[in-house]
Amino acid sequence: MKKTYLTGAAYLIAALFLAFTAIFYFQPIRNAHPLLFIGITIGLFGLLLYNRSLVQIVKQWPRAKKNSLAIFMPLFTVLVALSLLGDQQYLADNHWVIKVAVYVGMILTTAVIVFAIIKLLLSIQSPKGERNVSPLYVLLYMLPMLGASLFMFIAFYPAAMTPDSLSQWEQSETKEFTNWHPVMFTWLIMLLRQIWDSPGSIALFQLIALALTMGYMGYLMRRFHVNPWIIWTVLLAAAIIPVNSIMSIIIWKDILYSTSLLFFSLLILVLVKTKGLEAKKVSFVLLFLLGSFMLVFFRHNGFPVFLITMIAALIMYRKMWKQLLPMTLGIIIIHQVITGPVYTSLDVIPSDPQEALSIPTQQIANIVTKDGDMTDEQREYINQLMPLELWPEKYNPSSVDPIKFSWGEYDRWVIYDNPKLYAKHWSQLVLQNPGLAVEAFLDETSLVWQMRLEEDGHMNRFVTNIYYGNEFNLLNKVISSKVTLVAQKVLRVDTEAEEFLWRPAVYLFLITLFIYVAYLRNNWRVWLILLPIALNTAAVMATMPAQDFRYLFNTSLFMYAALLISLIKFEKEDKPYHE
Repeated sequence: MKKTYLTGAAYLIAALFLAFTAIFYFQPIRNAHPLLFIGITIGLFGLLLYNRSLVQIVKQWPRAKKNSLAIFMPLFTVLVALSLLGDQQYLADNHWVIKVAVYVGMILTTAVIVFAIIKLLLSIQSPKGERNVSPLYVLLYMLPMLGASLFMFIAFYPAAMTPDSLSQWEQSETKEFTNWHPVMFTWLIMLLRQIWDSPGSIALFQLIALALTMGYMGYLMRRFHVNPWIIWTVLLAAAIIPVNSIMSIIIWKDILYSTSLLFFSLLILVLVKTKGLEAKKVSFVLLFLLGSFMLVFFRHNGFPVFLITMIAALIMYRKMWKQLLPMTLGIIIIHQVITGPVYTSLDVIPSDPQEALSIPTQQIANIVTKDGDMTDEQREYINQLMPLELWPEKYNPSSVDPIKFSWGEYDRWVIYDNPKLYAKHWSQLVLQNPGLAVEAFLDETSLVWQMRLEEDGHMNRFVTNIYYGNEFNLLNKVISSKVTLVAQKVLRVDTEAEEFLWRPAVYLFLITLFIYVAYLRNNWRVWLILLPIALNTAAVMATMPAQDFRYLFNTSLFMYAALLISLIKFEKEDKPYHE
């Protein structure tokens, strides 16, 4: 009995310390409401008690998974803490011991929460194998997302469009194509306009495609024995959280691309779950060709994502190469034919190479603005790109657009005429100013890794209207003012908690955690399911021009799939990973 009291007291002291440091990490501790402190303390105390049996569970794991936990937990919790880091000027006048305690306490608090999530997910059991499920479940499980998206469609009828959207709308009329935005999406717009000449036709196509993909996800999870109540809970959550439904009615290439990336990832899940045997089914081949076609044609980085993923799949399931290789080669050939001879015959204007130079441009701009180390030759070259005195004026740490779109001042032909010279000067500047180069990279890519939007930070979330004053006289129409007002209220971002829904980094961290749990439950091949999302994120991070949520909309979709995947039992293990 005495030991029990001492253990309880130790847990309570630990909970008090963690609550104190976790609150202090986000705000001055003197500003914290007593009820907030009490609530967090009670919550952490409960989690500590819940986690106390985890040591015994971990002892049952194979050595490889024990070692993975020893690597994953420190790395993951530190990165989470850094991702949540905000303006902490209030900590400046505190003793260094307090500062260290706050950071250590925040990392430990994160670890307690992560351990509890791991234990909870592993305790949920799903039978091994699969069962026969009617394809009609796809239509049933699509209903939540379909309903939520149609609500947004009615609220902001017929769609939402930005200048990017209108550019492709214009191309669908003039038939003068540019690959700045994928031509395949322009062709789709042309086709849908033959059915109904309104932006609403594209919005309806997008929302139905998204709903069907979510329905397919629910169908697969039921097939793989995930509890139906959990499936419905996840699908309803995905529909209720407005991030997904509002994006479905905005006419951007990113929406169908994100939908296709989710669909393609689900097909990879099927390959992993069935050890490649699903590739023998005609139905899978047809779905694979459809999903892969959309993936490679609806955004430029889709093709390398497809190619690398399929190379990895062919290596993992080389015994199934007779099924996997023809499908892979088929998509590659179709892609090369359309983007080669077909584009040439239609005089498609290539995309601007500047799109791939966002990070180098920002690094150069930061070095010039912060008066970094530059030689006279480098100064002269940068001045040719744009007058040196204009760089500080145009530089926005989170967006390259002010520089990129300075058409009369930023001379991109200096780059195009001699790309090697540009690469030479840029690489030299980075080596001479590594700190400023890293700073510029982190600022420009903060959308990927930073969960907490800084007070002076800015990001583009969504739009609800067709760009005003457009030359096509496209206008929104209010069908129901009540529906529109409710939708506007739902979409309003007034608190930091609501802001988290629009931070892709939140979803990326959750995805990583859920797939790690899937690995603990199964084996290393599970990581192949994460590969498409990881590759896409890396590609976006390497070329990110601005802080637009749409670039990583796929993360908010795949997060729900990753949660359900963490519950699937792929194959029988010798030892249980649960109590």
